Amino acid sequence: MSTVAEARQVWTEAELQALPEDGFMHEVVNGELVMSPKNDPFHGDICTQLTSALLASARKQRLGAVWDSSTGFWMKNRNCRAPGISFISKERLQAAGFKRSTRRFFPGAPDLAVEILSPNNTRREIDERLKDFFESGAKLAWIIDPSAQRVEICHSLTQRKLVGSGGFLEGEDLLPGFRFPIADLFKEWEWE
Repeated sequence: MSTVAEARQVWTEAELQALPEDGFMHEVVNGELVMSPKNDPFHGDICTQLTSALLASARKQRLGAVWDSSTGFWMKNRNCRAPGISFISKERLQAAGFKRSTRRFFPGAPDLAVEILSPNNTRREIDERLKDFFESGAKLAWIIDPSAQRVEICHSLTQRKLVGSGGFLEGEDLLPGFRFPIADLFKEWEWE
């Protein structure tokens, strides 16, 4: 669940980056600072597994960058979003003049935005995030639902499908050859 902390018309990147480490994640939505609590270990484990797999695939093929939820993106409507996991193609990074050492938020949405639901997320909140992502350049979004052990694969606000734990996350044109079993996101640890 998110809470609104402060209302302002315009937040600068410097102001957002200067916010204290207070146990919350910060975004700007419709001019308001929105704070969400940190996530639980199950959420973090899913995020780490998928980030590692995406990063290995992107690096091996030299396709672009994979970033975590601490990375800010300026949407076309000036909302600042921070998806759980993001992939940005090499072409878009180069067109925006981004290098690994760039110290500013990315202008636009990632090509792939991944969100991992927490128990308090609402459908309205997720739909607003997807609207921002797709209107700002996203090509694909994965909404991972740990409670239902499924993923909603979205190509637009209206082109969406649910895939259960027997299916796969596919990189499609963005990450050719990437294929991750959805069931692996939810498996218990095996300590052999």
